[in-house]
Amino acid sequence: MFRAEDFKNFLDNCGSRLTHLRLGYSGPSINNLALLKISEICVNLKELNLDYCNGIDDKGFSYLEKLNGLEHLNLCYTNINAECFYKILQKNPRMREFNFEPGVYIKNTAATQFINVCPNFEVIRLENCLNLTSQDIDVLADCKNLRKVYLPQFQPPIADDCLHRLLPSWQRLELVALRCIVLTNHNLKLLTQCKNLKQLQLYSVKLVTPDKCFTILEQCPKLQEFHLIHCNIDDCLVNEWKERYPHIEASMADHSIAYYRITTFNTFVQRSLIIFAALLCYYQSWVGADGAMDCEITPSPEMPRYSTS
Repeated sequence: MFRAEDFKNFLDNCGSRLTHLRLGYSGPSINNLALLKISEICVNLKELNLDYCNGIDDKGFSYLEKLNGLEHLNLCYTNINAECFYKILQKNPRMREFNFEPGVYIKNTAATQFINVCPNFEVIRLENCLNLTSQDIDVLADCKNLRKVYLPQFQPPIADDCLHRLLPSWQRLELVALRCIVLTNHNLKLLTQCKNLKQLQLYSVKLVTPDKCFTILEQCPKLQEFHLIHCNIDDCLVNEWKERYPHIEASMADHSIAYYRITTFNTFVQRSLIIFAALLCYYQSWVGADGAMDCEITPSPEMPRYSTS
């Protein structure tokens, strides 16, 4: 728990060094005045998470136009409108990631309009965007720097056409999330051509030939994680994969949910570095060392609204 006055003091003392600020689930505690303070002080901010901060209106969001170095912006379940969001992106051309989740007051068809403003997107979440047009697919295919993409539900035969146009264009792709489609053998082959793929997530995907999914494990050399959630796969096939690929750690919650993770030394090293960076960040904030800071604030339900009083 922290008081509004403590948050103001925190920004006054540390805000100019902040590069990452995560205020998710703060609700109405983070309001227009809080964003004004952030926009005036946090000039080095690269990531801002306002997930579920529903105490902000368009006036408050407009203060973010003062920032010009944002690379990751999370406004899930907020009340921002499309015009305001568009202006923020125009002021932050280095934006690499933003989310389109329910609760954001943006029309689904507006998604690719924002992508045109920031051509260097690396992560795009479109799982809840419906009715993407053929032109939208062309815009997405031009995003050559994409590393992670969460695609919406495509109806057949649209799904086959979209994946055929998109996957070959994304040579840097590391994560793909597909949902509620029929994964044909042709689409499976397209996935195996993603040689940088590290994680594949399939949600409620109907596998035409489940036993052929092992081709992904064989032909995607960098694959580390393989999620099959509510897919038509059984224990026998899982056990067969365990024997054939002993380097894969497999676990199953029930017959409809399976999760596979390739345990590699690189994954261990990456996690160790992340833990080290987190500890270093806390140390810097404790002793007041110079340098960039990454801060995540988890408020309690009793936290008061931000105010100037």
